[in-house]
Amino acid sequence: MHRLYIEQALSENQLMTLVESQSHYLIKVMRLRQGDEILVFNGVDGEWKARITMVSKKSVMVQALTQTRPQAKPSDLWLLFSPLKPKRQEFLVEKATELGVSCLCPIRCERTSIPKVNSEKMKAHVIEASEQCGRLTIPEIKPLTSLKETLANWPQDRLLLFGDETLTSPSLSKIKLDPEQSTAFLVGPEGGFTAQEFDLLRAHGTGVTLNANILRAETAGLVGLAWLMRHHGINQ
Repeated sequence: MHRLYIEQALSENQLMTLVESQSHYLIKVMRLRQGDEILVFNGVDGEWKARITMVSKKSVMVQALTQTRPQAKPSDLWLLFSPLKPKRQEFLVEKATELGVSCLCPIRCERTSIPKVNSEKMKAHVIEASEQCGRLTIPEIKPLTSLKETLANWPQDRLLLFGDETLTSPSLSKIKLDPEQSTAFLVGPEGGFTAQEFDLLRAHGTGVTLNANILRAETAGLVGLAWLMRHHGINQ
């Protein structure tokens, strides 16, 4: 059954008009018709079965019927990353969403080669990934911020782990973690962190080695996330 993320409240018998792009997808692409059923979620009210009640040229109206899944406690794991080339970043964002990351934080480092991010496009990617993988939330997307500013405002109650491409830090598997502690994982730019950035990072977090080999940024981000999700026992 097709799943859609909507930005409206959900309750029994609630009527909702879908946005034009969603209406086009259901009617023109998936060939659904009045009376067909879909699943909808909004990140707050769980997942609901809904029926298509009205179809026009550019809009579709659906009615929420019954809740199929209650809203689960969301994960609390952030991924910080230096912007990547479009296809590689899209891959990272998609897979991080599937793994259940709660927040995506693009970070500008001294060796960051991509100067900006398209937040709207990133949001579209995380929505699509959330719809397809079955999670009940979509990750929050933070604005692009410098590493220095990010660390200056770092929340004291959130553990920061960062990938050390010099392979001089202990393995991530050796780090003792509190399953209840909020955690973030940071993967640096393709050119690596500068010496000054390493000093700044070590003052705020803990460096970890992920593999005997130096991993590409998107690989390192997903390896770190997957390990942390497993050892925190996090559900989406």
